[in-house]
Amino acid sequence: PDGYFEIAIDCQKECLLLLDQEGYDPLRIPLDPKEAIIVLGEVALSRINPVEKRDVLLVLSDTDLEDDEGMSEVIGFLRGSRDIFLNRAAFDFSQVFFKVRGFDTSEGLVLINGLPMNKLYNGRPQWNNWGGLNDILRYQTHRSYLNPSEDAFGGLLGGVNFSIYPSVLRPGIRLSSSASNRSYSGRLMATYASGISDKGLSVVLSLSRRWANQGYIKGTLYDAYSLFGGLEFDLGRGSRLSAQAIAARNRRGRSSPITQEVFQLGGRQYNPNWGMQDGRIRNARERLISEPIFMLNYKLNSNSLNFRIGLAYQFGNQTQGRLGYYNAPNPDPSYYRYLPSYYLNSGFGNNNENAYSVRQEFLREGQISWEDLYLANANHPGGKAAYLTYSQVERSRSLISGMTGNLRLAKHLHFDLGVFTRNTRTQYFSRLEDLLGASFHEDVDPFSDTRNNMQGALEVVEGERFAYNYGIQQQALDAFVQGRVETKKWEAFGSVALSGRKYQRTGEFQNGRYPENSLGKGPGKMYTGLLLKGGLGYKPNARVLFNIRGTRQQRPPHTREVFIQPRENHESVSHNALPLVTAFEANMLLRFPNLNGRISAYTTGFKNTTEIGQYFTDSGLGSDFVYEVLTDVHTRHRGIEFGLEYHPGTTVTLSMAGSIGAYRYAKNPGAELYFDVAADDRSPIHPSGKADLGNAQLQGLYLGRGPQQALSLGITYRDPDYWFVSTSLNRLSKNYIDVSALTRTQSFYLDPVTREITLDIDDTLIGNLTKQTPLPTVHLLNVVGGKSWLFRGMYVGVFASVNNVLDATFRTGGFEQSRNGHYQQYVEDNLSATPLFGPKYWYGYGRSFFLNLSVSF
Repeated sequence: PDGYFEIAIDCQKECLLLLDQEGYDPLRIPLDPKEAIIVLGEVALSRINPVEKRDVLLVLSDTDLEDDEGMSEVIGFLRGSRDIFLNRAAFDFSQVFFKVRGFDTSEGLVLINGLPMNKLYNGRPQWNNWGGLNDILRYQTHRSYLNPSEDAFGGLLGGVNFSIYPSVLRPGIRLSSSASNRSYSGRLMATYASGISDKGLSVVLSLSRRWANQGYIKGTLYDAYSLFGGLEFDLGRGSRLSAQAIAARNRRGRSSPITQEVFQLGGRQYNPNWGMQDGRIRNARERLISEPIFMLNYKLNSNSLNFRIGLAYQFGNQTQGRLGYYNAPNPDPSYYRYLPSYYLNSGFGNNNENAYSVRQEFLREGQISWEDLYLANANHPGGKAAYLTYSQVERSRSLISGMTGNLRLAKHLHFDLGVFTRNTRTQYFSRLEDLLGASFHEDVDPFSDTRNNMQGALEVVEGERFAYNYGIQQQALDAFVQGRVETKKWEAFGSVALSGRKYQRTGEFQNGRYPENSLGKGPGKMYTGLLLKGGLGYKPNARVLFNIRGTRQQRPPHTREVFIQPRENHESVSHNALPLVTAFEANMLLRFPNLNGRISAYTTGFKNTTEIGQYFTDSGLGSDFVYEVLTDVHTRHRGIEFGLEYHPGTTVTLSMAGSIGAYRYAKNPGAELYFDVAADDRSPIHPSGKADLGNAQLQGLYLGRGPQQALSLGITYRDPDYWFVSTSLNRLSKNYIDVSALTRTQSFYLDPVTREITLDIDDTLIGNLTKQTPLPTVHLLNVVGGKSWLFRGMYVGVFASVNNVLDATFRTGGFEQSRNGHYQQYVEDNLSATPLFGPKYWYGYGRSFFLNLSVSF
């Protein structure tokens, strides 16, 4: 019951072959295929009675056909779930950056063959490391939210374990081709699985290629290759040894958020990061990810014990391109000085003529002029670069190991345990890529006019490191034990986990601004946390299940929450108390012949967390590029979510899913600013390089975590002749952008000249200007459909989806800028018709499509 199965039809023998997920002990049950609704693909077997051989209920899923993983990371995590609400969150709500329960993706644990893949830096999985290998990732176990997992302790969103053992994959060849106008325009995939030979050997090979000159957003090229190879040996008596290799390379052009003014000029597809060069698109902010993974696994399966041990080695680079400028005008075509509002909001009066001129120029050009950048460097004295391109590189090596055991102590008693270690060394540096015709770059910080590397050469050329160069050693140890009791009416479990982290920074450059605190090894930072989780469930009958779950987690911080200015020095946050998470949920599950689904209520509190950001600001304390540190951040997430399906007949399914949540700050956090203090800086924000701003007035404000309310209504028709069509209407609302903490501190009211509190503050006016208002409600209509054929053992399937059929224009999120950091300037800018530093927004795709054709032999 509740296991996941692959289904195949043997027409000659008139039976269904049900193969469990691990590939063992196939169970053959006589059944006339005409008496069951069967759609090729992955299915969940909800109930089977071996005595009443025809009493079989199949719950079908579209995830076998929906292959567009470019929409959102949430798809990759939730695609393993058969939960109605989570499927809608993955394939419908994700278009508006919906976050389940308002949680970050770091709250979902991702395992491959039982080994954790989440990055230690931020806790998030890097889906591009295995992107494009859809055929390989079909076999997975998903445990949602606080439910117990046999594989690991799990996160607040639960966990998903991808089984990529060669013996699991269906034998044969599968070819597929896709076309889309989303992230990529074309995709080709080919997969071969040998099945288990007489000698117990299984072999799998899978290839994938995805490409686009530009995606839906202009200037966003896509170029990705993926390769998987696997071997597995059946050693007998339930023992198996396997080795796998994953090599996925993903290169794509990035887009940027834009202000309302830029949107009105350029539209929702506008992207300021690119321009034409020699007749080709060149994006200044390309991202390249290439981090191959090699794995070795051993597992033992018996009636009372399942044991798995694995080792993985991952290495490679993540690079993000940038366009740098030094003592030269900003080359960004959406820079505020190049927009009409700059001339309309001038303190010397409106200049309508210049405003009209720059508007026409933006409409005519509006992109990076690479030719002008080369010309500027050619005219720059001495061959020194005024403009250049560089990459921010993360070069890492990780060794991951894990061991899990699942022991059946008695008929109703199960015991699980696991130990995982991760050791990662990451080198962070900036590499000069293209001098754009210049001879050299002078490695000096443009804000303080100090050297970035006191012991290195002042002049750097292409291929050399500059600006910053440091490494961070990250070590992690996680262990858990769990007990589960399951009877006919009751179920209960309890889990406890220990989590340890050690971080240490090593500086390779002696920074001129921090000569005593930048070079060599910094102090090691060690943290140990204790996590508890438990639950109780009651089943009055086979149709209804009630359960409650709870957790209390004292967790070590991620690396990004520890170091404040890692590019420049060893400075770290003083964590007086570890981050603390408490969560509670109550669920009711329904499993009737014509009605099934889930209704849940939840509350989660985060305490003692840290948020670190960086930006340039004109504040009441002065103007500088600053690091903002919010400490003792408390947030609360509460809500109700539901997903229901009703089957009025054998071919039609009606569905409804939704979420009503409220995610807010529960306390005013402490706010600090960190910044450079150069020797010749006559008016620093503070001589110490640090300013305590007191508390930021954030309590009660909504978090920028995507729509906090969502509703979906759907109808699906599945014809006995193996075709289906489904449509859903979705409403997403209560979506707030990230607020600026700086404008909600006492320093905001300081006069930048006198550094005293500004007189004549209009509390009503500033209250109205900083009042939170949600983004407009979004309505989306999506349609999907598919058809399959079986020709003498060859399966052919076609799938198509159209998202945002009505071509609605909508914002998916955004943030308030902190450039205007003092009261007078903020008020003057926001009272203008078009603020210079208004919020920046992300915009969703318009009407988009995805088409997939697959052939299986």
